[in-house]
Amino acid sequence: MPHSYLHGETAADIAASIERAVRLEHVLPGDRLPSVRDAGELLGVSRNTVAAAYGRLRDAGLLIGGPGRGGMRIARVHPFEGRALELPSGACDLASGNIDSAFLPRLEHVLTDVDLRSSGYDAESDDPGFVALLRERLGFEGLDTRHLCLLSGALDAIERALRTHIRPGAYVLVEDPGFPPLFDLLRSLGARLKPMPMDAEGPTVEGVAAQLRGGGAAAVILTPRAQNPMGVDISPARARALTALFANHPDMLVILDDHWGPLSEHSLAMLPPRQGRWLFIRSVSKFLGPDFRLAIALGDEVTIDRIRRQHALGPRWVSRLLQRMAGALWQSPETEQQMEKARVAYRKRRKAFLATLAEHDIPAMGTSGVHIWVPVRREAELVQAMLGLGWAVQAGEPFRIDSPPAVRIGLANLTVDSARKAAKDLAQCLTGPRRFLS
Repeated sequence: MPHSYLHGETAADIAASIERAVRLEHVLPGDRLPSVRDAGELLGVSRNTVAAAYGRLRDAGLLIGGPGRGGMRIARVHPFEGRALELPSGACDLASGNIDSAFLPRLEHVLTDVDLRSSGYDAESDDPGFVALLRERLGFEGLDTRHLCLLSGALDAIERALRTHIRPGAYVLVEDPGFPPLFDLLRSLGARLKPMPMDAEGPTVEGVAAQLRGGGAAAVILTPRAQNPMGVDISPARARALTALFANHPDMLVILDDHWGPLSEHSLAMLPPRQGRWLFIRSVSKFLGPDFRLAIALGDEVTIDRIRRQHALGPRWVSRLLQRMAGALWQSPETEQQMEKARVAYRKRRKAFLATLAEHDIPAMGTSGVHIWVPVRREAELVQAMLGLGWAVQAGEPFRIDSPPAVRIGLANLTVDSARKAAKDLAQCLTGPRRFLS
């Protein structure tokens, strides 16, 4: 009997039955739940009771989705980028979203310069020296640093901003293809995703204008540089066009997630709007290391004040010891040297990979960061074909909403020579007898 795992007459009992079914794997990540109406009829309870049960599970992170296309679905147990890949022996991992750890600065070089004393509960919420450094560095990039707060990563900042700005059912514009954990986060908040089609310069003007037409968008989330999964920067011309579009929607929250930051080879073209609601996020994970769960959030006064108030109800502050270590590393000459090595290495690997594909007339995108996006016809078969040649590549399906099939290639585990070899093997799969290329 379909949905036989559903039981209960109260919201608590219904929620418990679904949670039990998840734990026993009677339902799996991605499975759809019956609509509120259908579940109510099945159980003989009101729609409000079912909606309350679903709401509890969504707030707990067990369900994603909401009104509209797709309905409520079981959430992934683990974040997409965080899951461990089980690769055959000898396979090279090009599927993960990791960076090359060889280019991360070493903490031991600055520990002797860091004040390692623990702060008390009544200390200032942020380390003054670190905040001064942030205002200097980010202000130099032309950013408004008057209103600032520190949070535990980019998604933490995005979630807190959206919780204060949107309600379930609200429309949020997202890049397509885009970042799967962000999609999951938005769906867990009950947001409806409006996909913005992408090209080599960022979200297309026509696509964004179409999604804005008629109003109703509560927020838009953009990646100014090194977009994951396509590896593109928003160009200066595109930034000007998008800024002009957003100016006609002053109530829409504009979020810029500049995760690549100082590793970028190009200056920041897409800046926050001068008026209205906005949030700019700079995380340190890509250039200091993923274990530095620290993000700097800049924004308008109202948005930052709301985030600060919400943050004060829970964590209250980001570790001041972590702030001091991050500040010491950021200012270290070794860190700048490592970042320059990373820029050069990633650029050489990217150029070698793309040039090899170009020799076989295979289109691909990737001008920034550590990812290359290659359009294909059948993702799953290509992934298996590449695995047979010793390369683990990532199918594009988790990144896509309405965009066409593709695969994502990560550069972190390649050298220039292996980049050429991987691209040659990919070209062989795409142009061979089975022709996976679109």
